[in-house]
Amino acid sequence: MRKEYLEPIDGVESLSDSVIKFAENNLAQQEIDMAQQALTAAQEKKKQEDAQRNAVDARANAGIEGTDKEGSSAPTEQPGTVLPATAPPPISKTWFTDNFGMTGRELSEILIKAKDLRTLDSIQGLLKMEKQAIISHFKGVSPNLVDELPLTDIDYDALNKHSDRLDLPFRRFVKTWTSSDEQGREKAALLWSTTIDKSERLSNRERNLLTKCREVIYSRGALNAQTLKSYGIQASPAEISSLIKSHGFLFDLISVGQFSKSVGRGLFYDIKRRDVLIKDADRFIAGLIENNSKFKMDTRLNPRIELGFHAPTAPWYADALCKELDTTNITSSSSKIVINGESAVKKALELAEPYLNGHSPDARKMLKGLRGDEDALLVLAYENMSQTEQIQLLKSQRIDDEEMTRKRKAVMTNG
Repeated sequence: MRKEYLEPIDGVESLSDSVIKFAENNLAQQEIDMAQQALTAAQEKKKQEDAQRNAVDARANAGIEGTDKEGSSAPTEQPGTVLPATAPPPISKTWFTDNFGMTGRELSEILIKAKDLRTLDSIQGLLKMEKQAIISHFKGVSPNLVDELPLTDIDYDALNKHSDRLDLPFRRFVKTWTSSDEQGREKAALLWSTTIDKSERLSNRERNLLTKCREVIYSRGALNAQTLKSYGIQASPAEISSLIKSHGFLFDLISVGQFSKSVGRGLFYDIKRRDVLIKDADRFIAGLIENNSKFKMDTRLNPRIELGFHAPTAPWYADALCKELDTTNITSSSSKIVINGESAVKKALELAEPYLNGHSPDARKMLKGLRGDEDALLVLAYENMSQTEQIQLLKSQRIDDEEMTRKRKAVMTNG
């Protein structure tokens, strides 16, 4: 639809009159378009009926049995043929913003405050059409539900602004609403209102905090609440974490992994994006190591670190770590990030070392081994193997149980 703006109209002196005139002109055009659709549909149906009647007449003239009996007539419709519905012509889901520079709700609020009910009445048809355009944007949701669903103007604004984030919750709500009894509908409406109301329960200060968090994370990459505070967010780490958890989705903020709570690490947060930036990779890796990690060595003492990372964004962070560490040996799955090989593992451990607080003895053993202490690598490998693997390792290294015991004590003593 072409973009139009309010312009001075001859004989119109007020903004309200301009809005009314504008709405009347557009609604008039909508009515013309609807009439044209109905006429076209009727003409098409008439053609189908004429074609069917001619076919029947032809069979009758040819003496086909069953078509020349008295009272017989041609069917007026083919099975399955339905007259196209004369639904309102589509208008953009941002129609009011495009034409008036504000949402339909905002324009309505201005008119209500001005007690201009005449103008408000004149735009009701357009308001409804825009709402239909908004909900029809969601797959499987009929615009005809606009009169049935218990949605407020705030709901429609949120659906318009956050269509990606609200897509699944909204479609679940609609499915439940349309297939449930009265009690089920009440539960569905309550759950939906809770999701939407969150955006309206934020104070200006809280909105500013989340906006600032988004700006910092956008430029710095994934950060935890404590680090966000150090970058000037005027709130406690606990409040920052709570706000992002409850309202972060409104600002594209997501949690990207569970970390150890020691030294204030907790959850790291990022913006929902594919091009991930990790500027504090040292803290990021340390947090993953201390929370849920496994250090493995094969019988040839090749190192491997598995970092627990239960998030769909794992591949993005694996790629970002590859860039940060200048390696290609970091991969991911749905539940972990894996660092393979001596070079990549050593780089990762040396980067994280200043932020390891002693709760990860295996990390220090592996780093010590990669710096030249082969006994540390051997002990680490042995302690993380099954009994069968341990036997194989001892055979490959040509040592017995007693010697391995001495090596373990020495490594433990030397830290």
